[in-house]
Amino acid sequence: MSETRLKQRNRRTALRPGLTPSVPRLTFCAAVRDVLDDYRINRKRSLVDVERHVRLHLAPFFSGRRMAAITTTDIRGYVIRRQDEGARNATINRELSVLKRAFMLAIAAGALPSRPHIALLREDNVRRGFFERDEFEAVCRRLPPDLADLVTFLHSTGWRWRSEAAQLRWTNVAFDVGEVRLDPGTTKTGEGRVFPFTAELRALLERRRAVTRERERELGHALAHVFTRANGDPIRSFNKAWATACRAAGVPGRVLHDFRRTAVRNLVRAGVPERVAMQLVGWKSRQMLDRYHIVNASDLLDAARKLDGAHRV
Repeated sequence: MSETRLKQRNRRTALRPGLTPSVPRLTFCAAVRDVLDDYRINRKRSLVDVERHVRLHLAPFFSGRRMAAITTTDIRGYVIRRQDEGARNATINRELSVLKRAFMLAIAAGALPSRPHIALLREDNVRRGFFERDEFEAVCRRLPPDLADLVTFLHSTGWRWRSEAAQLRWTNVAFDVGEVRLDPGTTKTGEGRVFPFTAELRALLERRRAVTRERERELGHALAHVFTRANGDPIRSFNKAWATACRAAGVPGRVLHDFRRTAVRNLVRAGVPERVAMQLVGWKSRQMLDRYHIVNASDLLDAARKLDGAHRV
């Protein structure tokens, strides 16, 4: 029997009254591969995060299951397990979004007729972590020099550490005009970005250039990345060293993303217009300032002076 006739027969059988259509055989592993391929095709910067969500959490729970057999009850069970493991609601939501995307792609491809309801959890969207100068310096003192330099760059620029700072190449650094650049298409927003040198940033990059040249002589080949380890490899992860340094510095629980809001707050406090501060770190929405509770201290002082003046009238 030809393939076309077989498909026609199966379709008639599926539609025949009293018969139950066959359950789609698409597995979770196959569906999630489509998600990862979709991220690669569209060159999404969050691919690394999605791969981590799948490898560490989603796959161990759903591997071996058919997508059509995954129910809302199963998804609630996943949420409960992740909460028991101490995962935050925001983290669980990122993982559920991957699962939801797997279902949507399968439906679009005709491999599934529908998907279960996937309810996202309520998140506390207000970020509170900031680094004061002495805290930042205390953490840096407890990190190896290569990691301390990367953290110093984050403190100055507020750039995303994994997809922007850690991926920074020497071709993005222009000492002659005094700026560091990100090309269009390499950032989360897809837009290019420029950060002019401050005195601290220039000194940092000159130090990294000297380190790079020394390593190139030792290794016998060129190094493309600004921030590397002693063996020339780019810095990809340092969770343990970071957590240890933060505990020793008396600021446990801090995350590298805290440097984004810290950098913006420092810029705004220094009198940089909010629009320019947002452009420097790569924020597109004014709501991000409200989300991080970033205000211009001079505006508050000016408000207090105006209030004093009103009371004296």
